[in-house]
Amino acid sequence: MTKVGFLAPPTTWNDVPLEFLRVAPDGTSVAGAFIPVRLMGRTMADFSLDRIADALPAVQEGARDLAVAGADVVAQFGIPFSLAHAERARGAQAQVADAAGVPVVLMGAAMLDALDHLGARRIAIAGGYYPPGDWTSMARRGFEANGFDVVFQEGWVEQGIVASVGESDRLAWEQDAAITKAHVLRTAERAGRSVDAIAVCGGGLRLLGHATELEAATGLPIVAGDLAMFWATLKAMDAKPRSAGWGRLLDGL
Repeated sequence: MTKVGFLAPPTTWNDVPLEFLRVAPDGTSVAGAFIPVRLMGRTMADFSLDRIADALPAVQEGARDLAVAGADVVAQFGIPFSLAHAERARGAQAQVADAAGVPVVLMGAAMLDALDHLGARRIAIAGGYYPPGDWTSMARRGFEANGFDVVFQEGWVEQGIVASVGESDRLAWEQDAAITKAHVLRTAERAGRSVDAIAVCGGGLRLLGHATELEAATGLPIVAGDLAMFWATLKAMDAKPRSAGWGRLLDGL
């Protein structure tokens, strides 16, 4: 039996362990824990990218605690911790793994590895609830610093899915699959055939169970935070999904 621990920031409902069991092989055991630091509130204005980037010791502590509790693999989601480190994203992941003494998957670094695996270089970013300004710049820098060409980037506000940042903040916590799918489809349509993949930013934009449908509609691979994290976690377990039909990334394991 492989034990997987999932780290989330405080104020995020940590249901990702149960989501992972939808694809994990029989016998997998999961648990959740919080990163021991206050990084955010309930609006994007409460987030501090500087504090997120500086949270390395807290992420290391949380991962180490899960490993001591018995985790064979630790995965982190919910904040763009590794993307905020730009070209040092994978280095931050290695530092957390060294501290924990077990394999560690950071959501942002997993997205980079997933795009590499798919051979995608030119990407469109579906930025979801990331507000224009520092957050969109962070996402673009995170990918471009790791060798990807961001050809197109829009979020909910730019696409008119929401009328204001305040509405975006409210919707960000609802995990509305219909809104997320519409956003991905609109991003693909507006990016045209100039990209190799759609990168969906924001840990709250869950696409497990929807990737196959979206990839059929767009003709493009979809790399969302949850899909990439689960893919990288299964790789760290040396395991395959319990079934097929999860999209190009997970079905390719």
